[in-house]
Amino acid sequence: MDFFDCSFPEEAGFALFSPAHLLWLLFCVGLAAGLCLLYRRAGRAKRRRLRRGLGLAVLVLELLRALVLFSQGAYDLGRLPLHLCSIAVFLTCFHAFWGGELTGQFLYALCLPGAAAALLLPDWRSCPPLCFMSCCGFTLHALTAAYPLMLLSGGDLRPDPGSAPLCLGLLLLLAGPVYLFDILTGTNYMFLNWPPEATPLAWFSFLGRPGYLLGYPLLIAAVWTLLYFPFRKKA
Repeated sequence: MDFFDCSFPEEAGFALFSPAHLLWLLFCVGLAAGLCLLYRRAGRAKRRRLRRGLGLAVLVLELLRALVLFSQGAYDLGRLPLHLCSIAVFLTCFHAFWGGELTGQFLYALCLPGAAAALLLPDWRSCPPLCFMSCCGFTLHALTAAYPLMLLSGGDLRPDPGSAPLCLGLLLLLAGPVYLFDILTGTNYMFLNWPPEATPLAWFSFLGRPGYLLGYPLLIAAVWTLLYFPFRKKA
């Protein structure tokens, strides 16, 4: 089977938390931990090179994935960079070269948990675990999650719970036109049109559409409790 082939029989994929999936997760954790350790020990100039190198790496992977899909006629309305993880790629690259406190906070508050969720519940699991789409999917999301963790490990990012409402407001500004696009085209970017199976959003499917979207604030609140608890202001 061609490594770059994007069409596979149904039985070629892997199951959630199967040995193949767990091995990929182990690789992603090791990659992120290695980058964090390297960044923590690096000087100022090397840190800048690491940030820019990682920013370019995620951008190249995102463009390469689009190119491979396009070359096989598989790039359609459902493949546009409108998911939060795709937006995170461009924000990571932007921050790597131009910085910005709010961009860093957004990457930590929303893009980090989004990338982690994608690794735990990959939507490319219908692909073989060692094909291009799987390798690209796992590596791209691992690097996207690693970037804010890398900054955190080096003390270049201090999560600020006070910035969370602003990050949420920016997300809603992005989600508005994406939701309209979903409705008009029948796509499901940011999972705003229907709840994906085998995800926490599916727990709220009994509320119907768009009622299941009420699960988003509950899930965000739970995730932010974990993300910001170590950085809360102590009395």
